[in-house]
Amino acid sequence: MKHLVFGLIVALCSAIILFAGGTGEKVAYPQKPIEIVVPYGAGGGQDVFTRITAKYMVKYLPPNSKVVVNNVTGGGGVVGATAIATQKPDGYQLGSIVPFQLTDQFIVKGVTYTEKNFVILGVGSSDAHFLVAKLQLGVKTMQDLIALMKSKPGEITMALGGSWNSHDFFRMKLEKAAGIQFKRLPVAQGGAAALALVVGGNADTSSQSISEALAAIEAKQVIPLGVSQEERTPLAPNVPTFKEMGINCVHAQWRAITCPPGTPQEIQDTLIKVLDKTFSDPGWIEESKKAGLNPINLTGQKAREYVAADFEVYKSLIKEFNLKPMD
Repeated sequence: MKHLVFGLIVALCSAIILFAGGTGEKVAYPQKPIEIVVPYGAGGGQDVFTRITAKYMVKYLPPNSKVVVNNVTGGGGVVGATAIATQKPDGYQLGSIVPFQLTDQFIVKGVTYTEKNFVILGVGSSDAHFLVAKLQLGVKTMQDLIALMKSKPGEITMALGGSWNSHDFFRMKLEKAAGIQFKRLPVAQGGAAALALVVGGNADTSSQSISEALAAIEAKQVIPLGVSQEERTPLAPNVPTFKEMGINCVHAQWRAITCPPGTPQEIQDTLIKVLDKTFSDPGWIEESKKAGLNPINLTGQKAREYVAADFEVYKSLIKEFNLKPMD
């Protein structure tokens, strides 16, 4: 029995005892707070996902460990993504990204990072979008909006949390499927700020992740017109899918935790195990669902393969819509 207990202790400690580079000296990890950079503002979908994840990661790290979230905003996510791409590969600086940190290189001028700057540790959510409208617009359904837009081509604004990210690709898919055209209104501060414009009557519509829009929908501050899932979400069962309305628009975005290239493999392995336990935790799953996220659990190689496949889909969309680098 003593040998069995000792073996279990050694197995547990192996996840957090790492070799210092080149010295052979064993050091505990982590020895200081782990920072996760979010390239969007507080209250947006990516911020919500990251804060819930950080809260539960601590549960599976050694006692007294800390995981802090740092919102680095600006440039529609580019400022924060640049910060993530230039992090030290020491295990204490991580990133929280969506697909468009990978595709910025193709459509945003001056971007210095590519998909190779982000090592995927785990994907914890894949979220659809709501289209919501301001109360003053006077529409109740998607059909109402389409009729209005066709009478005012190019005049109805869509606030977008960032520029040329998931919201823009959703917008393009919806425009193509419904035969309409919005006036783009990018909001560099992110999804929460875009939603605030609609609630305040300063934008006609906006594309929102479910986690961003749910509270405003429940408070009847906006009119929900459709959701881009295959099936209705139980979080807002009265909101129809675009698909059921005869509009062929299905779209979602993943959310991932990353580390920089060159991060020691032992640290990567430790963080992958922590994220696997986090994304499997019933509390994390329940809290994520309540926040409007669509929790999934992909870590390590499975997560990297999932992201790589989705990256190819977006590259195809960029080619189809003939997008070029722009400001």
